[in-house]
Amino acid sequence: MNKANSTHLIRHSHFFDPDEYECSRCGAVFKDKLNKCPNCGAGFLGEKDDGGWVDEAEEMDWLMGDDD
Repeated sequence: MNKANSTHLIRHSHFFDPDEYECSRCGAVFKDKLNKCPNCGAGFLGEKDDGGWVDEAEEMDWLMGDDD
């Protein structure tokens, strides 16, 4: 499978900021969930979550001193 056929949308979720989206083909980052990349024009075959919100949750837990 070539790279053009496996292009997907990567969602970067945040606790306090709006989600951002990234094209897996060219790396362009944009604020709206789109069907194709505004930079390279690739169509997205699916969506993946980068899991960054987990790191933010762990950081918030550490900052709040919640040891449970």
